[in-house]
Amino acid sequence: MSKITVSITLSLLLGATTLMANSDNMAESLMKLRAQVEQLDAKISDEKDAYKAQMRSLSMQKSELEGTISRQELKIKQLQKELADVQSKIKKAGKNSQGIKPIVLEAADQLIAMMKRSIPFKTHDRIAAVEEIKTQLNSSLITPQKALSMLYNSYADEMRMTKENGIFKQTITLDGEEKLVEVARVGTVMMFFKTPDDVVGYVTKAGNGWDYKQELNKEKQDEILTLFDAFKKQIRTGYFTLPNALITSEAK
Repeated sequence: MSKITVSITLSLLLGATTLMANSDNMAESLMKLRAQVEQLDAKISDEKDAYKAQMRSLSMQKSELEGTISRQELKIKQLQKELADVQSKIKKAGKNSQGIKPIVLEAADQLIAMMKRSIPFKTHDRIAAVEEIKTQLNSSLITPQKALSMLYNSYADEMRMTKENGIFKQTITLDGEEKLVEVARVGTVMMFFKTPDDVVGYVTKAGNGWDYKQELNKEKQDEILTLFDAFKKQIRTGYFTLPNALITSEAK
């Protein structure tokens, strides 16, 4: 009997020890699971906050884009109105060349002022072309009617720019140095640049003028390079993820 009792006692002790060990393991597993749950909960919370922040940012960009589009539509209407005003004044002036001349010169000055306020895309060349019309008209090298036709084409070019996307070359000032770069222009709302050594960035407002800001973020650099690559492949429409380089206002 004593042997049986001792055997039973040892068995019970071993069983209790095993249960205690299993209990400790379960407690440890539960602690690990709780820690994992807490980590996942914190991660989900962070993801929610990040998503909300992203949605707020996208909403702001959407509002800015809508505002920019409205301004571009207003610009087109302004150009159309100025053309209509010129045509009206010419109609009143009749066929008298001397009566048309001051009207053409006034319209040319208005167009130059608008060019100075607009996106800095080949601004010098665009203004020079209109100044040349004025010079030829004032020197009687062309008739007022001919000057008017040429000026009308300049107005048409400005309106076409608002709808035109593509890659062009022009000289910009970057970090105090003049450089010949490629520019990817999205209408007259955004313009990106790329140097021969793949330094990229975009045009931004700087007081009453413009500045060329280098993009330092690697992800955004890749976005700009993707746009250049797409334009070079003649892909001018579609969905592109780009840095927020909207030109939200024009120099006054």
